[in-house]
Amino acid sequence: MTITSATTARSGSTPAGAGRSARPALLSAAALLAVVLAGCADDGSGSAAATAPSPVQPPPSTPSPVQPPPSTAPPASTAPPATAPPATESPAPAETPSEPAVPPALPASRPAVVEIESLGVRQEVIDLGLTGDGSMEVPQGPDPIGWYDESPTPGESGPSVLAGHLTWNGTDGVFRHLDELAEGDEVVVTREDGTVARFAVTGVEQYAKDAFPSARVYANTPGPELRLITCAGDLEPESGDYSDNVVVYARLLPG
Repeated sequence: MTITSATTARSGSTPAGAGRSARPALLSAAALLAVVLAGCADDGSGSAAATAPSPVQPPPSTPSPVQPPPSTAPPASTAPPATAPPATESPAPAETPSEPAVPPALPASRPAVVEIESLGVRQEVIDLGLTGDGSMEVPQGPDPIGWYDESPTPGESGPSVLAGHLTWNGTDGVFRHLDELAEGDEVVVTREDGTVARFAVTGVEQYAKDAFPSARVYANTPGPELRLITCAGDLEPESGDYSDNVVVYARLLPG
């Protein structure tokens, strides 16, 4: 079992996020205004008497221009006065679930025994360091659970890393059924100073080893947490390695 590790687990950093640029939107419009003028004119003509000349008549007077009839405005409507709709109370904003309170961290103390009741596991803990190529050591046998000694001790602030085998030389390892843990299951760690740290599972994830998210697994956390790691996926007969890792995330319970 090969597990990618990070030597800065005690003070890991959160990976920076990437922003998305907004796409500009263009809006074009055209307006057309047409003005039409219309006019009209009237022509008049007169006639003379046939038998005798008519006495000279004074020139006709220019008639006064005819005034248009006064316009009469339609009676004002007697619509009832507008009334404002009755005020309605705005619904109260929905409450967003808050993150659980972070329990106080415990002082450093090496883990001695790990118990996972839902899996029937109770095993002593050994220390694990780094190999020459920078990967984390693995337990030399099916049963021990290893604590990565570059990570916080269980109960200290940050992610404490525990590892165990899925299988070992054809036999089941201590973490053979690790992927069966569910949210809320408890992991209990008895420490060398006699104190007990109880953790609740918050998630179970499986990752390909060639895409292992070290930043997420080993990065610092606001409070005490656990990472339980084992192998998963397809077994490569030649190397004896599995293609994936299972990672269980757990958080310290108060009290």
